[in-house]
Amino acid sequence: MKQVTIENDVLAIKVALLGAEVQEVKSLKDNFSYIWYADAKYWGRHAPVLFPFIGRSYENKYLIDGKEYNMKQHGFLRDRVFKIVDKQKNKLVLQHSATEETKLVYPYSYTVTITYTLEDTYLHINYEIDNNDAKDMYYSFGFHPGFNLNSDLSNYSLQFEPKLNSLPTLLVEPNPFRNGKIADTQLQNGKLELNYPMLDNGVKIYDISDIKTVSLISCRDAHQVTEDIADFPYLAVWSPENKKAPFLCVEPFRGLPDQYGKTIDIKDKLGEQHIAANSNDQFTVSLNFK
Repeated sequence: MKQVTIENDVLAIKVALLGAEVQEVKSLKDNFSYIWYADAKYWGRHAPVLFPFIGRSYENKYLIDGKEYNMKQHGFLRDRVFKIVDKQKNKLVLQHSATEETKLVYPYSYTVTITYTLEDTYLHINYEIDNNDAKDMYYSFGFHPGFNLNSDLSNYSLQFEPKLNSLPTLLVEPNPFRNGKIADTQLQNGKLELNYPMLDNGVKIYDISDIKTVSLISCRDAHQVTEDIADFPYLAVWSPENKKAPFLCVEPFRGLPDQYGKTIDIKDKLGEQHIAANSNDQFTVSLNFK
């Protein structure tokens, strides 16, 4: 699948037209690769874009006004080919629109435009979702980047800003579904220490309504990534269960997986996003690579 490269004096970024997926973020200073290189032994993707669903729908089904539709895990956008709208040295604009095939499982007329812009050590990613229909549209959206680890996960932590003492956590049971319960995860001055066992039962999902940024930091490595997630209400943290994989996914979400045991109407789903007829949503995630 074709890849497109953009770069500045600090970073070089490779993006695939399939799914508009970031394939590589490389430091030109020391050749360090921040994004997981994809190994099917652990996980065969790099940083997919999730739309119009996040996670798995109960029995892989959902409802719109009582009518049942099928939907696979994480939706279908990550497997759709985007077209190039604009390409500059440090900027790339990609776009995908609904087709007759997508309307069989998601009966909306939409356009998703993704703009990648490099600025010094930052990669700014702007998402624009247009509802081209004369009816309201409901969707979920997620960015699912995997970040390379240079040592055991226990050497890493997540630093949240502002520095809260706890984060509401949407409990996952059975994995990968929510069970409808919420608990508090304790932080130490905004820091969450990481380890593999905490992820062996599945993804962790946090309510980040009061959070602006999250940084993946190592006590043994100077490299770090900070995500500006102010436009996203939820954050998922995942690494393949019981594999001790050399990467961690830190995923801002606008939406949530289904609650187990419930096939519900899309408009009633917790965390679901809404766009009025002939309107659009725009939001941004910025990543600072150090």
